[in-house]
Amino acid sequence: MDHDRNTNTTEKAARRFSLRWQLAIGMASGFFVIFIIFALIVTALVQKYYGNPPDAMVLWLWAIVILGGFAIFIFAFLLTRLILRPVTSIESTIEAFEDDPMTDVRVSEVGANDEFSDLTRILNRTIDRLQGLIGAQQQFVSDVSHELRTPVAIVKGHMELLNRWGKDDPEVLDDSIKSSLAEVQRMETLINEMLNLTRAEQIPIENIKEITDVGGTVHRVYDNFKLIHPDFIFTLDDDLSQQAEVKIRQDHMEQILIILADNAVKYSLDRREIHFALSQTANRVEIGVQDFGEGLSAKDSQRVFDRFYRVDKARSRAKGGNGLGLSIAQRLVEAYGGEIALESAEGSGSIFTIHLPLYNEDDNENAGS
Repeated sequence: MDHDRNTNTTEKAARRFSLRWQLAIGMASGFFVIFIIFALIVTALVQKYYGNPPDAMVLWLWAIVILGGFAIFIFAFLLTRLILRPVTSIESTIEAFEDDPMTDVRVSEVGANDEFSDLTRILNRTIDRLQGLIGAQQQFVSDVSHELRTPVAIVKGHMELLNRWGKDDPEVLDDSIKSSLAEVQRMETLINEMLNLTRAEQIPIENIKEITDVGGTVHRVYDNFKLIHPDFIFTLDDDLSQQAEVKIRQDHMEQILIILADNAVKYSLDRREIHFALSQTANRVEIGVQDFGEGLSAKDSQRVFDRFYRVDKARSRAKGGNGLGLSIAQRLVEAYGGEIALESAEGSGSIFTIHLPLYNEDDNENAGS
């Protein structure tokens, strides 16, 4: 391994040496040819108007040509070294990333506004993006291996039970099949939610061009929940003075609202009432979703957005919760430059409030220019 690394280092050094010398020799050769042509022209002019020049003059002329060519070569070599300095820094950064994908090494940005500066900024952004993807992948693998242990163990237990008793006991057979299918369904839901969370953490907001009407989206989700939950009372206070537009994908806006509304339905108690609220300030829109259910303690409120956090695991399991919904909602809101806040009290219910920056066409045009 060390031998291969040393060989690669030697080869890279040779390539750098070769490129530096090729550029230097190329630049020097061009100037040197110009010097020779100049010397020949001077010699020809002297010979035409003054006859054959003295040998000493010819020797001095060629000495000047040779020394000038050497000086030009030194100048070209130093200039090439200066020009290739950003390339060396870029190569060192790429090598560090190759050795350790999570390295903190970055190319130092120079003050000049040239092609190398643009390349430096693009490379640094690309490394940041790749490290984010690598971190999300590592987190996803860790989450999957951790969270799937229980359902896999349950399915395995039922399979062993079937193998031992299921052939002769139809009740055991039926119960084990139903329980196994339920766990498989839960695993599928869990994996889909983890994928959604991973995607939510990697939204390139600078590439988002879609503008969403928040009021219309909230009204649509509100109407849908009234339809699918007729046993609940839904109310909506719309205090928007004008159309509120936000730079966010509409499906992401709907996903956030559905997560919060579904959470409110799941954890409601006897008072089956869900309240939506819409308002706006000078530069942002506020969306509230309130339930009057179980509520949360101060300790649980601080951790409710953590991945896989469940206040009561047994109760969450019975309600089909994996502890990922609110994490997904928070990551989506923050990805679009917003905030999500929670006010809750045990036995009184919870209020989730979303703050998103309003889309301003003038600001967007200024940013683009």
